[in-house]
Amino acid sequence: MFLISSLVILSSYFLLFVLSYFWVDLNLTLISWGPGNQVLERLKWLGYFNRPLSSRLYLAIILLLVLIQIYLLFSRLIYRESLRKLLILAGAVILLCSLAYPFLSHDIFSYLFDAKIVWHYQKNPYLYSPDQFTGDSWLRFMHWTHRTTPYGPIWIIYSLLPALFSFGRFVLNFYGLKLLNGLVFFLTGGLLLKITKTDKRVFAYWFFNPFLLIEFLVNAHNDLLMIALFFVSLFLWQKRKFSLAILTFLSLGAVKFITMLFLVWPLILFKNRRFWATWFVFFMMVGFAWEINRFQLWYFTWAFLALPLIAMTKFSWLIFFIFQALLLIFKYCPFLATGSWEGTSFFLFFQVSLVALGLFFLSLWPEFRKRIMGFLAKDK
Repeated sequence: MFLISSLVILSSYFLLFVLSYFWVDLNLTLISWGPGNQVLERLKWLGYFNRPLSSRLYLAIILLLVLIQIYLLFSRLIYRESLRKLLILAGAVILLCSLAYPFLSHDIFSYLFDAKIVWHYQKNPYLYSPDQFTGDSWLRFMHWTHRTTPYGPIWIIYSLLPALFSFGRFVLNFYGLKLLNGLVFFLTGGLLLKITKTDKRVFAYWFFNPFLLIEFLVNAHNDLLMIALFFVSLFLWQKRKFSLAILTFLSLGAVKFITMLFLVWPLILFKNRRFWATWFVFFMMVGFAWEINRFQLWYFTWAFLALPLIAMTKFSWLIFFIFQALLLIFKYCPFLATGSWEGTSFFLFFQVSLVALGLFFLSLWPEFRKRIMGFLAKDK
């Protein structure tokens, strides 16, 4: 049974891997080998010039991956099999997603160029923007070239690591950063297993979560490093290494300058982490709904700063998985079908959904339910 399930899972993520190369930037040459380049050109033709077909393929693959995730949550497969087998399978899936092309985001190219400003041009990326380096061949496939880096120094150092072993070659740098993300994702999952005392549901909501795999590994968003550092700090705090925990936690702000993340202090410092985690998720959902026009899909990954600390039932995870699927479908399918982001807003739908999801998570806190029931009883 495990062998069959593994083949289905690997085949499904291999389909996602192949699909991602439908949308390689037309100005980017990834393969110089003739036969390989011909295959890639055919895939790009399907992506750019047969959008109805390619967007339907994306929809079918996403639905398949979500069904696999739900199956893993409710079946006995992950509970019956050994941790070693599950980790090997997870590693194979992570490798596939790490090698996939970031077909839904161009942020990785900004990460790479910010690092190039340091290692190649020996300039400060906080003072120099990519468009100031006219004649650089990478500008052909760059987006947002007019801004200086908005990321913290720890992220700059992190993105420099693969550049040191790339010998100046873009392809090695590109895949080096994605593989490094894959390693961090795998290690973070292992840390979650330790924090949750080997709760194998981690395989359903982290290792085989299509939303996280797409946003963190395929699209390669740097929010992964923030979440990884948060769990490192939490683990260190549990081990009573308080100084290291605080230092690691403070490093979150040096990855991305988002002061909102400092609201997660109580998740580490106080004993009643479930209380603080529940309210953190609630206010985050309401905040996203309030600023829906600025809400980016990968911001939703920040919920994983708190979700593993909430005693969620399988039904709770199911509700969350369904909402993740709605994000992947309603935000990306219209874009892939039309090539434009204009038809991907659905602002009212997501506003209502985010608030409803926030209230749902608030209802998971037992004390909140008691107070609501008490209020209703008094009202009668």
